[in-house]
Amino acid sequence: MIHKMPSLPHSRPGRSLEGEVRGGVGAPRPLRKRKAWGRVFLQPAGEGAGSAAAAPTGPSPNGHFHRSRQCLCIGGTLIDLRKPDSGKLIVEALLRAQEAPARRPGTNITNQVNSRSTSLTKSTGTSVSKPPVGGNKTGGDTGKSKRPPWDLKGRLQDMEALVKNSAEERENLLQKFMDYDLRIESLELEKRSLNQNLEKTQSVSQATQGEVDRLASNLRNEQDGRSADKRKYESTIQDLEFNKATLERQIKTLESELSARQDELAGLKSTVSHLTSAHAGIEAQLSSTKIMLDDRSKRVSELESQVAEQKDTIEDMEKKLREGENIRRKLHNTVLELKGNIRVFCRVRPLLGEEIKGNGDSDVIHHISFVDEKTLELCKGGDPNSSTMSGLKGRGGGAIEFSYDRVFNPTSTQAEVFEEISQLAQSALDGYNVCVFAYGQTGSGKTFTMEGMHGDESLEGMIPRTVKHIFKTLKDLEDKGWTYKVEASFLEIYNETIRDLLATSKEAKNLTYDVKLVDSKKNDTYVTNLKVVEVENEGRVHHLLTLAQQQRAVAATNMNERSSRSHSVFRLKLTGHNSKTMESCEGNLNLVDLAGSERLKESGSEGARLTETQNINRSLSNLGNVIMALGQKQSHIPYRNSKLTHLLQNSLGGNSKTLMFVNVSPLEMCFGETLNSLRFATKVNQCHIGTATKQIRK
Repeated sequence: MIHKMPSLPHSRPGRSLEGEVRGGVGAPRPLRKRKAWGRVFLQPAGEGAGSAAAAPTGPSPNGHFHRSRQCLCIGGTLIDLRKPDSGKLIVEALLRAQEAPARRPGTNITNQVNSRSTSLTKSTGTSVSKPPVGGNKTGGDTGKSKRPPWDLKGRLQDMEALVKNSAEERENLLQKFMDYDLRIESLELEKRSLNQNLEKTQSVSQATQGEVDRLASNLRNEQDGRSADKRKYESTIQDLEFNKATLERQIKTLESELSARQDELAGLKSTVSHLTSAHAGIEAQLSSTKIMLDDRSKRVSELESQVAEQKDTIEDMEKKLREGENIRRKLHNTVLELKGNIRVFCRVRPLLGEEIKGNGDSDVIHHISFVDEKTLELCKGGDPNSSTMSGLKGRGGGAIEFSYDRVFNPTSTQAEVFEEISQLAQSALDGYNVCVFAYGQTGSGKTFTMEGMHGDESLEGMIPRTVKHIFKTLKDLEDKGWTYKVEASFLEIYNETIRDLLATSKEAKNLTYDVKLVDSKKNDTYVTNLKVVEVENEGRVHHLLTLAQQQRAVAATNMNERSSRSHSVFRLKLTGHNSKTMESCEGNLNLVDLAGSERLKESGSEGARLTETQNINRSLSNLGNVIMALGQKQSHIPYRNSKLTHLLQNSLGGNSKTLMFVNVSPLEMCFGETLNSLRFATKVNQCHIGTATKQIRK
């Protein structure tokens, strides 16, 4: 690339020819002296050392050009040395500089000749002295004074010498630049050759890598086959060892019987020796006994064979029974999904600390009994409501029976509870929308069920266990070509106001959060301005959960010293892609911890706490209204009556697999709230919301 230097005003009279050439043809500049690397050269005034195009890297030997690290200035023409055609451009610029007029207006011919001689002397390597002040004399290697004006012959000889030296210098420069062009072409050829070799090497490397991958796959398949054969042979060996032990026991039994018979035979022989007269009869009896023994032995063998066959038959039947039970459970879940029911689990927490002392130092809950894994009974003597509950089964003594999909008694562990909902987490990975929410009065164990206690792995709640299960499953799916993007968000609804639990106060300042529909034709919702964080591992999610717990609104009431005063919603968005099948899926997992319901007169709430309690009860009441409207198949469902039902619109009446935990307090003083919670859970279990479909596409 060539940049023309801007023209400047003509130089003042008396400037040297070297200065005119440095400034470029038609662009003279005022000159000032400058020393670099121990030599003296002239630089146009005003060109700073920091200029990339004008800063010289060394003195100009002939005054025709300046060179920087990446550019070269020749006769006022700026040449980019990084361009492939820079050599050709340099030659053209030199030719233009040589053909330019040797004299400019106002320049003394004597000064030009003497200055040119000085430049030529510098180019040949001869030392140069500074010109004396005034410009009347010029320093050179001869030390002679200027020729007088009348010595025209001498001055003509000087001019001829100057022209001859200029021609020789031009030829030398042209030869050098031609050599540079040849060198550049050679390097470009070498570069193209190296690039071709590099492409060939990369092709060979890719082919080799493909072969390595194929061999590794074959090796894994072979190892899997060997492992299967090994397990098969080990099972066969165990069966043979079991049969061997059985036969050895049979041999010992027969040997014992044989020993007894031998003793008997010895006695008989002794009797025969003493009773010779009865010898024939004894022999007949002995023969009969042997025949009987043979028959009995055969019968024993037949019975043992039948026992072995019966054992095999029993094992097969037990195996079929287990398989049938698994099939029954799967079909049962399938039927529930097809019906569109919300699954309901009931959990009763154990008595704690002072509660046990108040119960006579006993942890037995007297007013709640557990019939089986799906049924519990609630009984309180003299309670008027216990005998007037429509739609519920009653027993003698005022006991009321409630049936749900699963009932967990106070001894149930967090691991046992999570085992029942782990398949829902897998459904989210498969591309379904899943929602799990906990409902119940304050102090019934909702937050413990959903979040658990930190520091003890056995007490971890459903949220951390679900996160651990998801990331463990993601690692297993990587071998099958699946990669997932996991995005997390955490919010709470406090006094009908949405708060982002992952955003700092500075980030949330001046932001408003509203629930919006993704599509007016669907029930999918989202929250505006909500912070969504992409997470890569389990530890990152736990950090976000800790941050959210610190910001959640809690307060003490008469019913619970640390009561959750808001509804919290933790959401994981799982977006998967299979690089082998080009299949994609998108699932959402919502884990909701509802605020505790409580009666105003029992909670002891006042002031701000009273307002919180009223808002909590109002939102839970709206949730009940939505459930009732869904159960009655009403045309209008009042989702928008509260932020909670609007946010859970998709989980309650849309494309989602939904599970509800109803948490129950073990205290008999909470009988009324327990009864209301169980009634509400029964309504939810009877609600039809439609069948969830898998969100997957090719």
